[in-house]
Amino acid sequence: MPLVCGAGAGASAGVARLTGERPGGPLLAAGWLVVLYAGVLLSVVDVVTRRLPTPVIAAAALALAVTLAGHALSTAQAQTLIRAGLAAGAVGGGHLIFAVLGGSSVGLGDVRLSALLGAALGALGWPAVLYGALLPYPLAAPEALMRLTLHRPRDLAFGPYLVAGAFLAVALIGP
Repeated sequence: MPLVCGAGAGASAGVARLTGERPGGPLLAAGWLVVLYAGVLLSVVDVVTRRLPTPVIAAAALALAVTLAGHALSTAQAQTLIRAGLAAGAVGGGHLIFAVLGGSSVGLGDVRLSALLGAALGALGWPAVLYGALLPYPLAAPEALMRLTLHRPRDLAFGPYLVAGAFLAVALIGP
């Protein structure tokens, strides 16, 4: 248990440092901490049940929207809020296309989670959105290839890869 608590504290400190040094950073960091803890919870649930519960995503989205609106008001940067909304639509819409076309393991829970992560990444800028949208796929590739070679079902839990890709994007773009 101490190891888990230490990892959570370390992740929280890293997210706060990477996002908190921007203008209006405390509110931005608060939004990303919500995404961090919701993302960890959603990842565990997805691995165990292959489902991403909508109430958790909705609560995180509401908290993120409030913090991003507060950030936009406190810094007079409405473009941050607009970019977050556009990024949520772009990333969520891209995953919706995958879910509707079928043939992939992307479900509607993944679509909702990717829209949430897209909004959080959009607040940091378009490079973060691009990295966050692309990184989950190479991260998931080893498991997907293993499943193909072992003829296992294609019900890959993609939520953890979405979350990991978003946080890797934050680390790559830096403060």
